[in-house]
Amino acid sequence: MTVTGLLIAVGALTVAAGAYVRLVKSRRRKAARRAVWGIPATAIVAVKDGETVRITGRAVARAPLRTSPISRRGCIGFCLTVDRHQSGSESWQRVVDKEEFDSFSLVDETGAAMLHAPFEMKLDPYDARAENLPPALFEVLEREGVAIKSMFGSEHEFRYVETILVPGEEITAVGRATIEIDPAGRSPSHREPPAMCHMKGLEEAVIIADAEELRA
Repeated sequence: MTVTGLLIAVGALTVAAGAYVRLVKSRRRKAARRAVWGIPATAIVAVKDGETVRITGRAVARAPLRTSPISRRGCIGFCLTVDRHQSGSESWQRVVDKEEFDSFSLVDETGAAMLHAPFEMKLDPYDARAENLPPALFEVLEREGVAIKSMFGSEHEFRYVETILVPGEEITAVGRATIEIDPAGRSPSHREPPAMCHMKGLEEAVIIADAEELRA
């Protein structure tokens, strides 16, 4: 292959990878807007027990940070999905679906709320690729026991989406709130115990989405 041909091929791969990232982000943003549509924004201090609310604030870690499997970034939690396309098949198969999250705080100018998994992730991906796959991905596939090649020796195609939540990131959360006695909370009066807003993904997962994207 000539140098010109090589540059064209590399450029095509870059365009394809960029198109995949844009596609994933576009789908996440549309899903996030649908999920929160019609639910008014509420300051954390104004949340009432038993309400389904939408709150916005900065994420604050309450446990040691995890390390994301592909980008190797310190984070509150991550979600990784990997799809495999086998030669001769018309569809992609999900071969890895990992999500690890600790409870964390969401803090606005009025107070703090505690968010608990499971979460329904509507955050933009930190990384999404279908080309130029990093070595870390193949390390994950090996740990998960996912075959890289077919029984005939041909290599499978892979694509992945890694989403992470880092401390300080501004996000929006939607879920059913409960006001619970909590030493980390505030006391409504000197006669009452401290209380805090909690969102728990028990009956229905707590939705978390990018705040900036929802304002657009």
